[in-house]
Amino acid sequence: MIRYLCALLLTAASIYMASLYESTAFTFMGCTMLFLIVSSLGYLLYEKKSLRVALDMLPSMTDKQEPIYVRVRAKHRYRGCYGKIKVQVAVSREGRRMRRCKWLLEDGVGTVRGKENCPGERQLSGFLTIEQAGSYEIRLRKIRIYDLTGLFCLDYSRAARGECAVMAVLPQIYLMGIRLSEAVRNFAGDAEVYDSLRSGRDMSEPLKLRPFQNGDKLRNIHWKLSAKADELLVRENSMPRGCPVAVLVETATGFQETQLQCVASLSFCLMDLECPHYVAWYSGFWQDVVRVRVDDEESFYETLLYLTREQNRGNSMDILARYREKYSGEPILHHIRVEDGPRIRVDGQEAVNLKAFALEQELSELELLL
Repeated sequence: MIRYLCALLLTAASIYMASLYESTAFTFMGCTMLFLIVSSLGYLLYEKKSLRVALDMLPSMTDKQEPIYVRVRAKHRYRGCYGKIKVQVAVSREGRRMRRCKWLLEDGVGTVRGKENCPGERQLSGFLTIEQAGSYEIRLRKIRIYDLTGLFCLDYSRAARGECAVMAVLPQIYLMGIRLSEAVRNFAGDAEVYDSLRSGRDMSEPLKLRPFQNGDKLRNIHWKLSAKADELLVRENSMPRGCPVAVLVETATGFQETQLQCVASLSFCLMDLECPHYVAWYSGFWQDVVRVRVDDEESFYETLLYLTREQNRGNSMDILARYREKYSGEPILHHIRVEDGPRIRVDGQEAVNLKAFALEQELSELELLL
């Protein structure tokens, strides 16, 4: 509206100069500007009634400080040429008040002019960067539409009201020095996940069938299939893949980004060593200890997604005591406790203090024997 006010002042000045000097040029300029203002304002007021803008593409998760590609779809009522459009995107932590707003989809960066994917619809795209890990809401807050001349514009928020998406920004992952003992590698606890390569003693889940060899027990022979195959076949039982390690996240002061980086690095390195493990923390939403089993890359990123969306404001309870109380019947060889600082404590031993400003170097030099 500021542009319209400035144009009206200029029009009034032109008309005043025309009446003062009886100038035809000033009169023509004033009338032309008045016609342009009225037609532009009428066009924009009519156009914004039918304009609808929606988020069309946004990744569900990304790494921090990585460019995030955002695509917006704008729909018009009529076909033909339209003025430029800008969209203001608000970025805030999930469940918290809006912190900052930026005009991301500006002309020359994200606006596509002169190209229409279908009649009455245009696509705008741009990039966004978030520097801290966590769960964020990406919301379309305001739309700025221009007339065909590009001189006048109006801001409009109703067309984008309610358009938001949640995106998880994952913490940085650093490689650590972790060595696993034979007890951890051969841990056979109770679990619903079975090893696809090694055989065990669980008769409820067969692993494979193979020909009879010297030393095999007769009770392991599958007599029905042996009769059909006309040779003795032995059934190998599967071995449950229990979790020998539990990574516990202390939340006395809430979730800190350095803690998330330590947990992500620990879990990733354990997963890379093919060591199944649990990641547990106290959830402020559920008011209870929550844990997630990590076996592969899919479950690893699922765990990070849960952690980044956790809205815990902090509690003073002992996560290790609560974990042992809730899962007292399950055997665990090692408890790795990640505390604020960050600090890492293994099986109640003296905590290893890490420097937040040199976390990558500290974690790469750390050696954990499990």
